[in-house]
Amino acid sequence: MSVRLIQVCCLFSLVLGFAASEMASGFDGRGQSRGRVESTNFVVYASDYRLATQVSQRAEAYRKSLAIEWTGRELAPWSHKCPIEVELGGASSGETSFAFVDQSNGRGYPIEWQMKIRGPYQRILDSVLPHEITHTIFATHFGQPLPRWADEGACTMVEHELEKNKNHQLLMEFLHSKPSMGIPFNRMFVMRSYPRQILPLYAQGYSVAKFLIYQGGKQRFVQYIGKGLKQDEMNRGSAGWSAVTAEFYGYKDLSELQTSWIKWVGDGSNEIALKTAGNRYSKMVSEQGSESTFAINPKPSEKVAALNMGGAKTNFSEQIATSPESRKSSESGENLVFEIPIYRHPKNMTQGSKPILR
Repeated sequence: MSVRLIQVCCLFSLVLGFAASEMASGFDGRGQSRGRVESTNFVVYASDYRLATQVSQRAEAYRKSLAIEWTGRELAPWSHKCPIEVELGGASSGETSFAFVDQSNGRGYPIEWQMKIRGPYQRILDSVLPHEITHTIFATHFGQPLPRWADEGACTMVEHELEKNKNHQLLMEFLHSKPSMGIPFNRMFVMRSYPRQILPLYAQGYSVAKFLIYQGGKQRFVQYIGKGLKQDEMNRGSAGWSAVTAEFYGYKDLSELQTSWIKWVGDGSNEIALKTAGNRYSKMVSEQGSESTFAINPKPSEKVAALNMGGAKTNFSEQIATSPESRKSSESGENLVFEIPIYRHPKNMTQGSKPILR
């Protein structure tokens, strides 16, 4: 029986929650008097009982409601409970690690959970905790790691609006930087590990996940990722993802998906327009000309014009690989690594266990 160790980390990270059965104790087994609350699927350690109880209740509620929201059904109880370490204060962040045990049906089963969440009280409950719980739901549902953009992007969808807005603001910074820090889709969709600087991946992954979810809903997105994972197993790379994208969303390939997404971001990431037009969005803006911004802004602003990157037919990778270092990385087939001018992830993504990607 083989075991694969996985670690997932998050920067920031919705809120729904109710009750769970629990047992409380003032001794955590490590010589410290603190809050400890045990429920069906979690054991929560916090500075006091009240906080531990609130996190425990929210964790069980999120596990139920988010599993139904994303997969259409509840998860069965885990055979191994997930410990959650809660730390109040500081910047909002979280990390979750687990191991996959290979089963006879070929699917992995997650065990050896470890979750750490920290930040201000409200952000822990409405952002960091649901983000991390969604990671555990995906690990249980898929039985294997997801592509980094899809996992982090989807998990960000359940965060508080303030945190999601931060990701959008970061995306705009990255796309407007010179050279652009945007990640070409043919690279992003097959990324098997976190890049050294991960914030562009978080911001762009969230935006792309939102772009697709607005067109088909969360459960269709989960089905899409599942089909894409099967293509990965056949080592089809970006060509496999292009085929699955055409099947689920009607874009002929990742290039057309990328072009449409760029236009949508330039138009302001409008949810209503996208839900109305769906995969016809890119075709409609193409018919209006590359300078058009759909029906939202007849005349593009300077910011929107910059996002168009020279028109709908511009090669995104050409906008990124402008420096000698970037060109060298691109030619070698390596993942591009970008220096981030603002904010840094508080965790060392390479420390500890093996990165989550295959």
